[in-house]
Amino acid sequence: MATIGILGVGGLAGLMLRGWQGSGHRFILSPRGAEASARLAAEFGCDRADSNQAVVDGADAVFVSLPAATGADELARLRFRPGQPVLSAMAGTGLTRLQQAVGPARAAVGMMPGYANAYRLGPSILCPDDGFWHEALAHVGPVHALPDEAQFTAAATFGALSGASIWWMAHVADWFAAQGLDRATALALVAGTLRGNAEVLLREPRPVGDICAGVTTPGGITLQLLDHLGGKGALEAWDSGLDAVLRRIGGGKG
Repeated sequence: MATIGILGVGGLAGLMLRGWQGSGHRFILSPRGAEASARLAAEFGCDRADSNQAVVDGADAVFVSLPAATGADELARLRFRPGQPVLSAMAGTGLTRLQQAVGPARAAVGMMPGYANAYRLGPSILCPDDGFWHEALAHVGPVHALPDEAQFTAAATFGALSGASIWWMAHVADWFAAQGLDRATALALVAGTLRGNAEVLLREPRPVGDICAGVTTPGGITLQLLDHLGGKGALEAWDSGLDAVLRRIGGGKG
């Protein structure tokens, strides 16, 4: 198996390392954030390099989760090998900019939720469909390879959706707890309902519109809640919120 270097050892790196355990890959961590780097190295049995350049030199492939504001500039100061696979998970850093920074390496961009990948359940998106990274990401959840950067950029907004959905589930669980339910029961009820319904959409062969119609009885409580949310603009707010995220991350696609 390959040696994967990790540049940027924040929260995402730790979650990916959890999911990658048992993959057979070896990992080298960058020294930036010495305390976090030392903790992750001890927890997951990784090596630590003395510099970011040493990470690149010692790795077959490099996973980048540096701060998005400065990451591309940091990469441009490093020397990569021809064809070395480099995957960036920095939101807003487009494929063209990444390739310029890491050339002559082989650049790809990706997005993943993080927490779900730690449990090997989180989907990842990848552009282009790099064979090395497709295999590596498949160990932490399903991989969706996208044919062009425009589709990747649109799909990458799911990173915001992922985090927002955690907050939404916690908020709704708080409502149930306020009605007198035990907090653990409330959270299990909300998360279990969403997990079950997600499996319906993934497994049910009928069109999504038919499934929606099937769970919405005329005059029933589902329609009551949908009408209330629609009247408050709650559903449309998801569209406008995702539009705003897309505008933000789309600015770096070149």
